[in-house]
Amino acid sequence: MTFLRPIFSLLTVCLTLLSRPTLAQEKTSAFFMVGDCASPDWEKLSFEKTKAGSVLTYAYKQHEDGVRLQPVGVKSVNGQRVLLVRMPGVSQPYMIRRDRAGERLVMTSQDGRYRKLFKLGYEGPVNGVGTFCETCANEPADAFRLVDAYFSSVR
Repeated sequence: MTFLRPIFSLLTVCLTLLSRPTLAQEKTSAFFMVGDCASPDWEKLSFEKTKAGSVLTYAYKQHEDGVRLQPVGVKSVNGQRVLLVRMPGVSQPYMIRRDRAGERLVMTSQDGRYRKLFKLGYEGPVNGVGTFCETCANEPADAFRLVDAYFSSVR
């Protein structure tokens, strides 16, 4: 039986580690893009969860730092939840919603002249170059959880 003691000790350590809560960080940011940063006409919607609240930013090639979008309400269009936002210096609101497949975000102007599909972006190493972002929601389920939380926080 003495030869089993090391096995029981190892088993006890493993069970103790497995019973602890994981140390994975909460996903607090996600972004969706039209194109990529190498294309001349890229656009980006970023959702950031901070201690002060959630922030939605729209950026594009000519304004890489982005502008903060101001939520002005949520409404239902054809049974789908739509977020209404305003951009600084633009009089008409824009609408943001999921596409019907639930895989991308659609942003449209109220007059219909602007309509873009934003796919989930990835923050992390590419071809082994770069660093991994622990708080970035690179998986669709994590990213849309942030989007849904943002939509739910707007009245």
